[in-house]
Amino acid sequence: MDTADSLRRFVFEKEEIRGSIVRLDKTWQQLAAADNYPPKVRPMLGEALAATALLGRNLKFDGNLTLQIQGGVHVRLLVLQCDNDLRMRGLAQFGDDLPDSFTELVDGSSLCVTVETTSHESKRYQSIVPLSEVSLAESLGHYYRQSVQLPTFFMLAADEQRAAGLMLQVMPERKGGSGRWKRLVADLEGLDVSRISQLDESVLLSAMFPEDDIRLFNSEPVCFHCDCSEERIEAMLQLLGADELDELLNSQNPVEICCEFCNAKYLFPGERIQRIRAEVMATAGKPLH
Repeated sequence: MDTADSLRRFVFEKEEIRGSIVRLDKTWQQLAAADNYPPKVRPMLGEALAATALLGRNLKFDGNLTLQIQGGVHVRLLVLQCDNDLRMRGLAQFGDDLPDSFTELVDGSSLCVTVETTSHESKRYQSIVPLSEVSLAESLGHYYRQSVQLPTFFMLAADEQRAAGLMLQVMPERKGGSGRWKRLVADLEGLDVSRISQLDESVLLSAMFPEDDIRLFNSEPVCFHCDCSEERIEAMLQLLGADELDELLNSQNPVEICCEFCNAKYLFPGERIQRIRAEVMATAGKPLH
């Protein structure tokens, strides 16, 4: 069975512990191809992609989940988005002279997770925690302890071909006392998720947890998807002021806008920019000149 670009959930029947495994090949390669990301940034971006898929499926919602690392000097912005159909996109913005370690790369940054629901009444939830751990996986575990107060364990990895991750989490209704959670985490710590992600899920879970009764759910497809369009780009241009639109038109005609997520290019002729400018001025209630 092809396990690339898929997510599978599983449940420990007798322990009220749940988990997910995600493997992303084409999705990761398409995302990474949108920009020339340096070797020190690519692994973090791939790990964040895998983590976002795990978070997105773990939450029950119709809408979008966004994971962001923001506010740092070196990695200025890292953002991944996932909808309820596991369609994903993302990007990273970074400075020069990047350090080697995760801790240094995210120095001064915060981890922000935002959930926006679209069913019935639209709602938005956001949690922000400082990035004080030695890896993204440990930072996400800290996020869950702080924001949801559920013991959660992540394993994340990314190379040139694949981004992969595993998540375990205690269910809210679980009563402690068996000690199984601590033993599970201890058994997993130090394992190479890149290597174990090569195995079929049923084989992997049987090998990793031979003493447990595990129910494995059907595989769910994950894909890269960017919802940029001419209409969305025009709506973005309408948020600019008249002076900024003038500067755009003076620098190039037609105006070319490139989507940062997928690298798609959109051309807006000068006449169309002038029309957008007129609409902006009319909305602002100012005379045209």
